[in-house]
Amino acid sequence: MNNAWSIELLRILLVIVSTLAFGFSSGYWLFSVVFHFLLYIVWIMIQLRSFERWIRNGAHSKNAPDTSGIWELIVQHIYRTQKKNIERKKSLSSLAKRYQAIMKALPDATIVLNENSEIEWANQAAEDILGVDIGRDTGHRVDNIIRDLLIQELLNDSSLKSSVEMVSPVDQQKTLILTKVEYGDNQTLLTARDISQRLALQKMRKAFIANASHELRTPLTVISGYLEMLDGDKDLPESVNKMIFNAYKQANRMDQILNDLLSLSKLEEKRSSDNLDDIINVAELIEKLVADFNKTTAKDTHQIQLNINRSLKIKAVEVEFFSVCQNLLSNAIKYSSNGSLIKICWDLADDGTALLQVSDNGEGIALEHLSRLTERFYRINVNRSRDVGGTGLGLSIVKHIMENHGGYLDIQSELNMGSTFTAYFPNFRICKFQ
Repeated sequence: MNNAWSIELLRILLVIVSTLAFGFSSGYWLFSVVFHFLLYIVWIMIQLRSFERWIRNGAHSKNAPDTSGIWELIVQHIYRTQKKNIERKKSLSSLAKRYQAIMKALPDATIVLNENSEIEWANQAAEDILGVDIGRDTGHRVDNIIRDLLIQELLNDSSLKSSVEMVSPVDQQKTLILTKVEYGDNQTLLTARDISQRLALQKMRKAFIANASHELRTPLTVISGYLEMLDGDKDLPESVNKMIFNAYKQANRMDQILNDLLSLSKLEEKRSSDNLDDIINVAELIEKLVADFNKTTAKDTHQIQLNINRSLKIKAVEVEFFSVCQNLLSNAIKYSSNGSLIKICWDLADDGTALLQVSDNGEGIALEHLSRLTERFYRINVNRSRDVGGTGLGLSIVKHIMENHGGYLDIQSELNMGSTFTAYFPNFRICKFQ
């Protein structure tokens, strides 16, 4: 680099020396200055012409102009930049090919859409389960190719909902879950996964649980009946009576588990409960429930404090709403010590939803267990649950009821600080001042 500039400065110095020498020898200073600098400018123009022609013809290294000095340095810079660009293009091309190979190999159908929901790219799985042909359908709106109202709802929905279930347009036996992911400059990634096998397994599991529960109920009823007849029989030894009592207690517990399993199966099959006309007087229902608990379970053992908005009613399935109240209150009583205070609140939340809140000052729940409390048969302490008669299905039933009503269950707890279970019902179910 320094050598190139030295050559260029030397040229300028030669022009100046030649100009001075000619001026001193001839006395024509103006002519000498004009002639020599005009000569230098002509030489520069020749170099520029060669340089421009080389650039115009693609700037290939083998056709580079034969020059020196600063022009040679400029040619070298352009050549190096061009070489780097070629290497960068090769690298990007290789990366793009790898990316396309990965996308094509994905088992899920993948479609890239532009801001107008037009197809820009799709993989082979999209053709197999959605019927999208990348060669034929590129540039067409995806909802014109896949004619399903769920597609239009998914694309036009700007809320948090980003996935829908639909039947495959190619194979009616397949059920797909379609997911929308927005990225970049108003672009959308549409993915579809075949969940037919998973749904079939879930259906088989639900059918098995329902059938097994039905089949077990009859023999269990017979066994419970005989045990009830034998329980307390004075003609039997005390040791035998004790065994019969324990067997009868376990039979009743098994019957309760079967009832909860059947209820849970019905809730899972039912899905959402949108069209409901039953308006529930929640205040009366809660007061009746508390009175029943005071007569049996909570009598002389717990203090139950009510904070109820009597004007707030709700549109829901009364049996299911009662089950939510019963399970939450039953859990609070079972898992808090005698003399504990249990608070029940029914009122409007800050966001306009209706909340049913049951709080206790019991032993509390560790943070690592909170996310799993609504799983079937999940217990923090198995021995404790058996002692208090829990089935491990109550909170799972509550969760499904809330989902069917468009609400959700929130659980807050700390060890040795008690627990708060809050069921939130959406505002469209609220019937206030009725």
